[in-house]
Amino acid sequence: MKRLLLLTVMFSCTHILLAQPGGSANKLSTWMGVQMIPSPVLLSTPSEAPFGFEWEAAPLLYSFGMTKLVSPWYSFLVEPPARFTGSIELVVSGQVFTTKVGTSYFGGSVQLLGHIPLIEKGEHLGLNFGLAQYSYSDSRPLFKVLGVSTLFGMAHFNLKHSSSPTMWMGSLEVRMF
Repeated sequence: MKRLLLLTVMFSCTHILLAQPGGSANKLSTWMGVQMIPSPVLLSTPSEAPFGFEWEAAPLLYSFGMTKLVSPWYSFLVEPPARFTGSIELVVSGQVFTTKVGTSYFGGSVQLLGHIPLIEKGEHLGLNFGLAQYSYSDSRPLFKVLGVSTLFGMAHFNLKHSSSPTMWMGSLEVRMF
């Protein structure tokens, strides 16, 4: 119930921000549609390897690679160049797995990710790194994240590792906004 309330508040705040001068309801409808597309996730635990889907949103992003003529702060609606030219972002996500992870089919996470451009100011290749706190059933493992992004920052392949318990997660993420 708390998650539903949090999502409702987040979407309401985004709508209020877009209703301000310079905002666009069309951007919101595009963003909402893109958010419905899940990213595939494969989680490897000591006892199983469930496949799942993940939905992500970036409630806060700071871009250090953009021009000084625009604000470096973004909330939810993130222009792709703000991410791939160099940024640090807070990401929240929800997962649904095809088999139970522990006692549940569902999971969630909070991630702090950095993006560093490598080739063509990040348009062709960028480095992703960070930390992620996941929540599955009664488990709350901390993952280290390392990955690459390409296709103008829209395709990310991230590999995540947890030491306690030993778990690996691979994800192919499509990030349009």
